[in-house]
Amino acid sequence: MVIYLAAALFLLLLAVLLARAYRADRRVSTLLIGSALIGAAFFYTYFTRTMLVYKPILVLHIALTLYCWYGVFLYLLKRKLNRYAILSPLGSILLFFAVAYYFKEQ
Repeated sequence: MVIYLAAALFLLLLAVLLARAYRADRRVSTLLIGSALIGAAFFYTYFTRTMLVYKPILVLHIALTLYCWYGVFLYLLKRKLNRYAILSPLGSILLFFAVAYYFKEQ
């Protein structure tokens, strides 16, 4: 129950930050880019459940996902787009698929 409340408060915080970012410069591109970054970060966070099979890659992916969330908040607060932070979890996802392909059953 507490985790759902924390998740709802986190979503509310993201919505407030996105509205604040849009209100600061009144550009639709800020709203669209912020929404896309939030969606990508949620995808990376959701994909973490798939990586439970390979623990070292899971730990790497969690660290890179936290770095991605840092990039999202950096964009929403200061309008600085850190592409490495946003795209870094893709590296662990590609590593996950490479290891899964290498160790697949014949």
